[in-house]
Amino acid sequence: MPILSLHHHIIFVSDQAVPTILGASLPGAVPAHIHAVVTPTMREAGTLLEEALRLRGFIRCTQYPLEDNLSQDAMYSVLDAIRNSIGEETFGVNLTGGTKLMALAAAEWAYAYDVPAFYIDTVKGQFIQIGTTWHYAPLPDVLSIRDLLSANAFSIESADTSPVPKERRELLIKLLECTCTHDGEKALGRLNWLAEQAQGNLRVYDDGPMEPAWEQVMTLCSCAGTLQRRDNELLFPNENARRWCNGVWLEEYVKATLYHLHACKKIKDWASSVRVRHKGILNELDALFSVHNRLFIIECKTTCMVKKPMQRDNATLYKADSLHDRLGGVFAKAMLCSVRPLADKDKERAKKQLQVHIVSGNDLLRLADILTLWSQTP
Repeated sequence: MPILSLHHHIIFVSDQAVPTILGASLPGAVPAHIHAVVTPTMREAGTLLEEALRLRGFIRCTQYPLEDNLSQDAMYSVLDAIRNSIGEETFGVNLTGGTKLMALAAAEWAYAYDVPAFYIDTVKGQFIQIGTTWHYAPLPDVLSIRDLLSANAFSIESADTSPVPKERRELLIKLLECTCTHDGEKALGRLNWLAEQAQGNLRVYDDGPMEPAWEQVMTLCSCAGTLQRRDNELLFPNENARRWCNGVWLEEYVKATLYHLHACKKIKDWASSVRVRHKGILNELDALFSVHNRLFIIECKTTCMVKKPMQRDNATLYKADSLHDRLGGVFAKAMLCSVRPLADKDKERAKKQLQVHIVSGNDLLRLADILTLWSQTP
């Protein structure tokens, strides 16, 4: 059954704006007017929703206050007022937002007045028309990362979607293959530590042993134009080169992977090195992508030689966990890409408590396949 095309949508404001925005963004079924029922506790959310709808191109969004007692009479009174203001144009009720009591009252009201009612199932990706018989239609993939971020009051200040040249991609794969070995992991830790010590003057003394893995790592960094060795001193051409050696190279590998997935039409939208702002606070994100109207956040980690690795792992995990709720709501998912395998305790915590997906070690070489499967899993 085709998705309903209605001039007006009656919606109920909640903390989750994505179902409302998605319901109003479906090709061929975009309404001209949104009528938002707002309780006192949802006033701020109503303002944020209106702004997010404006960014999607909606001009008309009218808010209707609802008494805090959420009585059936109060609900019917507001809905009757909206119906009377619409006149003869078509309208329907989106039952996805609000509280359960609001949804129940709205469903009863819609049934009594023979008004179309529908529900946006973001988990299964379905548009459900509610009635004596329920009808289902698949939801098209329409929301970009900007849409999903704006639904949670985040704005993008900058992002990188440029391609990674073939030669550079091949170099990144070799660097990853090297650092995923036992000796390569030690070499990576040495590189991280030296690059950190070089902050400020872009040079650092190194008199450590010239082991094969370390020589390979230095050679690859040299080929990338990010590192030079002069006697017992390492030189970084600029701050970007130093940061690249200190872990940005893994972000670049993830960036190349997302570019490939987007080119193959396996994801809708993506960006790396993303700077987002929320209520004046700036957050820097390694990578984002969207598919099936859901946001996916990726954090990268190469750090190995730290004084308190367990604390560093926990901090990275908790950052990934907190970001996926704040940036994309309950429907977003977070992943941590780590060259160094995490401790068993941290992996267990990530899986069961924090709901952060971990990809580490050699599994990173299969990242494209892992991201495809991960993004298709409810």
